[in-house]
Amino acid sequence: MQDPLSDERLGCPVWATLTLLNQRWTLHIVRSLLSGKKRFNELSRENGINPRTLRERLKQLEAQCIITRSVISTKPPNVEYALTDKGRALNDIFEALSHWGRNWMCP
Repeated sequence: MQDPLSDERLGCPVWATLTLLNQRWTLHIVRSLLSGKKRFNELSRENGINPRTLRERLKQLEAQCIITRSVISTKPPNVEYALTDKGRALNDIFEALSHWGRNWMCP
């Protein structure tokens, strides 16, 4: 599968951002992680994402440096996901969308 972020139209910053955010479940995962680190099962439960789909999406977001994956040495081992600085910077987009929605969407 070709990485959608390698598209030549990505010379445009708006196109690049929309391409990233338009990937299925990205907005849900990032929104969940904005409140802090989460384990795989927490992300799955919060967002209703099929585990196989979530695993695939998390790998893609990690490859794009949006999230980090940390293995916690417990028995059995646990994995936590967190936003990188690049991922946390998406908070501005969420705030802008929220502001626009409050001002322009019908109640």
